[in-house]
Amino acid sequence: MGTVPQHELAALAALSGYDQMLEIDRLCKKYGVDEASLRTMLQSTSPSPPRAANNPVSSWDTSHKDPPSLQQTPASTAPTLVNKDQFRFEYDPTREAEERRGQVSQAILCSACGVALGIPDIRPIKVTCPACLFETTYTD
Repeated sequence: MGTVPQHELAALAALSGYDQMLEIDRLCKKYGVDEASLRTMLQSTSPSPPRAANNPVSSWDTSHKDPPSLQQTPASTAPTLVNKDQFRFEYDPTREAEERRGQVSQAILCSACGVALGIPDIRPIKVTCPACLFETTYTD
């Protein structure tokens, strides 16, 4: 069995979740060590709390909540208006997108994640944030 250099173990300790699993697999193949030995080496070199050597999923955060798209805000929520001139909404070069940009008269911030969204001044309007899929209806 080979040994894994300290710089590789330090880089591995900085990773988490799926990235760490991929790196463990790569290091096991490269240095000819099994996963349990590699995790033991990792635990002995890192001051982080110990993880189960035979359960790579134990380091994942499973305390998630429902995605924002399943939550609905009241219909009377007022949008947070921002200056639309400070944002660039020209990321889609298609003709349809150009027509939609012509309708944009306001920029608001998504109340869930804070992403700037360009919308027309028509009310009521249902808005779905493309970044977090949070849905809300603005009436003001």
